[in-house]
Amino acid sequence: MFLKLSDYILLKMKVMNVVFGIGIAIILFIVVMLGTQVFYKEPVYTDYCNYSMYPQVASVYDSSICSDNITVKDCNALIKIKQSTLDKQSEYYNECQKKYEEVTKVYGKNLFIINNVVGIILIIISLFLFSMVNIAAGSAFAGLALIIYGFMRGWQGTGDILKFVVALIVATMFIVFAVKVNKRYTKFSKKK
Repeated sequence: MFLKLSDYILLKMKVMNVVFGIGIAIILFIVVMLGTQVFYKEPVYTDYCNYSMYPQVASVYDSSICSDNITVKDCNALIKIKQSTLDKQSEYYNECQKKYEEVTKVYGKNLFIINNVVGIILIIISLFLFSMVNIAAGSAFAGLALIIYGFMRGWQGTGDILKFVVALIVATMFIVFAVKVNKRYTKFSKKK
């Protein structure tokens, strides 16, 4: 019922390995995310759509446009001017929205590539650090998290062929990684 002291110490070491593995994964993920934000800035909507370009225009159907002392003809002329201004505003904002969406798609595609490349590199590094289980597991998990994040952020701006090729590479890598882990575990189990 009670654990021997050596089994208790071994259990504590395994728990610590898990804790450090998770910590390494989180820290690596955060470092890559912060590095990406520092060196590759995300597009800002206000850089493409300047709200101060047009003053705030009252709605065409706002009752304050036409005062009580104005003729219907003059009121209709004011409404026409306001509608023209609203049309210009709408056209401007539609154009700047399109520009922003185009730039955001390119950013998403580049972020997809950056995160997947760094994720793949972390997974490859984890294969060489297998003797240090917590570091290997942490870097592999951080790599996987970056790959998933890259797919989420770059889904709209990345072509289907590129997504398929990257997914195929990642799936192959994880299968190879799992086979290597299982072979090492089998060798270790046979030695005991």
